[in-house]
Amino acid sequence: MILESLERNHVADDKLWELVNRANHLTLGDYDSWDNNAPALVPLLERILVLSREREEWQIYFYDMAKLFWYIRRSTVNNIPLSFKISEMFHRDFEQRVGENVSSFAREWRVDLAAKILSFYCEYPQIDDAKIARMLEIFRECEARYGGDWNYGSYTAVMNLALFNRDKKLAEEAAGKLKKTMYDNQCYCYVCTYARPMIGYHILRGETEDAAEIVSQVCKKTIPSKYRWCFDMCQQANEEDMKDITLMHCLDLRAHEQFARFFENWQALYRQPKQGEVDDTFNVFFHALAGDWSRKEERLLLAEQDDQGRREQKETPLDSLYWLLCWYCYFRMLDERGEGNVNLALGEHAEDGRRAWSCRKAAEYFGHQADLLGGQMDRARARFDYEGLKACYEECLKYRKTGD
Repeated sequence: MILESLERNHVADDKLWELVNRANHLTLGDYDSWDNNAPALVPLLERILVLSREREEWQIYFYDMAKLFWYIRRSTVNNIPLSFKISEMFHRDFEQRVGENVSSFAREWRVDLAAKILSFYCEYPQIDDAKIARMLEIFRECEARYGGDWNYGSYTAVMNLALFNRDKKLAEEAAGKLKKTMYDNQCYCYVCTYARPMIGYHILRGETEDAAEIVSQVCKKTIPSKYRWCFDMCQQANEEDMKDITLMHCLDLRAHEQFARFFENWQALYRQPKQGEVDDTFNVFFHALAGDWSRKEERLLLAEQDDQGRREQKETPLDSLYWLLCWYCYFRMLDERGEGNVNLALGEHAEDGRRAWSCRKAAEYFGHQADLLGGQMDRARARFDYEGLKACYEECLKYRKTGD
């Protein structure tokens, strides 16, 4: 249930308690059922937010705000306008010192929300460096004033920012907190909150062997026994996802030489046809680099979906940029293999249906769209370096293997 931590003694107002119960009733099933109920659940959580602020029920207010923000950031809901609205509400409340004297429960969720907003801001070029720097200040102040040991896991957001800016000093600050986080209470997944960001941390520092050791520990399930519960809970706690994230970190950090070392060791995994649904663009790129050219139609469909998500702004600009670069490289490789045309529905006329694209033209299309987004990121972020990012992807094409 989405507001499961609220109990009757936490909620003085009868009307609020009724709304809380209704929200929990809509989320009794699995996450798919939660997302199916979004048309009713999102307005309901918004109503709880408004009413709890009116009644000065701050414990409910900050908890509901954090949960609502998390929920609308889910890929199947993805309400971008509301995400920005809540972020601005959070800024307003912080500056006005709203709800200062609340329970530790509400204070900790306030810190959690500050971290989520910090990560959200990194993905949008309309948020410039100055606003991100201010959000980092707010997070640090919230964590210092309101945070408890539980909030150390929120430093995943700080690590993400550090990796985004390739800032070793900030990464060191985040790593110190993540190493103190408790992963044995099922609040923070060891794989998602510690292993994945710390792989990026070690790649940033040039510590390839340390990054490889974390990957090995997760793949072989040799992490501390008290954290192994995550293997039953986390969909990303598997070999291919761990190796995907490591290669992705190498690309993000412009570390093509480290990419080459990992890819050389892991290419046998990627040479085998992908099992399960073809739904991860990076994974398609890595399989193609290894010489696996299977499931072509499913890959083309994913390329169309990524393009549609970008055009309809259903995906974050940063995700779209990375995926565009993957498809730019993918279709370049198809062209170099001597492929002729592929049938695709791309661009503003996609609703007219598929038409023949030469692989070279498809690569140029995705490359051009990436250049446009990359230019926006460069203008908003002094340290982004889109040309360096694109060059890293292109450099990795040198490591591709031939296949059938």
